[in-house]
Amino acid sequence: MTRVVVDPIEVQQDGLQLGDPIGCHYHWLEPDAVDSYGDSVRRLAAKVELAADGFERTATLSEEVFAGEAADALRARAGRRHEESALVRDNLRGLGRAINAYSDVLRRHREGLEQLRGFAASQALEVRDDRIWPPVETIAGDAPQKEVDAWERAWKAYRECFEAKIELRDARRAGTRELIRALADFADVHPDQDGAGLVAAHAYQVSFGELRRDAAEEALEAVEAHDSVDAAQRTVDGLKRREQGALGDLEEMVLEERPPEEIEAQATKVATIHRELTEARVEARDAEAAADREQAQAIRAARHLRDVEDRLG
Repeated sequence: MTRVVVDPIEVQQDGLQLGDPIGCHYHWLEPDAVDSYGDSVRRLAAKVELAADGFERTATLSEEVFAGEAADALRARAGRRHEESALVRDNLRGLGRAINAYSDVLRRHREGLEQLRGFAASQALEVRDDRIWPPVETIAGDAPQKEVDAWERAWKAYRECFEAKIELRDARRAGTRELIRALADFADVHPDQDGAGLVAAHAYQVSFGELRRDAAEEALEAVEAHDSVDAAQRTVDGLKRREQGALGDLEEMVLEERPPEEIEAQATKVATIHRELTEARVEARDAEAAADREQAQAIRAARHLRDVEDRLG
């Protein structure tokens, strides 16, 4: 047998692929700390609400209570302050809810990593240095059937861990994107705000900064889609190598007139790898089609942004 030699990479990076060690260590902010901060933002919103109520009462003072030019000016100013403070209150409430929601995302991510580690340990996979290590890549052709079965079970368990880690990573990234959107929406903070212009879009007015963000998001999605294509192709290439190796071993066993049960076991192994390869090829084609769609959308967004920039000078 030979052991896979793998560089000690950090598998939270985008380069995670089948056969790499799978990180199962939680190293983000503690969910309780994030939750506490969200609660403090919502408490601040409650204090702002008191101010908003005070401005509203002042703005609605009747002329019987307070009349004259000074009273009118006070009511008008209080009315403006009420609108401003109500907007701040609503923004703070929304931001607090978004932060609390993100703490739940992190909590689920931490629990998922703990469950992932526990599952790997229960399947007798090697868990070391906060990573789940893959089984050996190859096994001797003359290995006993019991050992071959254990090796195949280990690889099946490792693949389940790999897919679970991908799902956990994607869910956390989606939660992070939602928090970023909430920060922009509720706090009204945008990277292009200083230089933002307005362009016509049917019956609406669209911020020039929004067009830039849309184009950037489309470009990022296109890059991520092409990364998925690369990962899928690497999986296909790896399975092709395994299939060729298994076929070579089968041919040698036939030529050497090995016992029928050994030849049958090897043939079953070849068939299993071939099925995985067929499925991987389908997934690769689907990923490539999705990447083509994302690329087309990114090109359209970039072309639209360029046209708007040309019109605005």
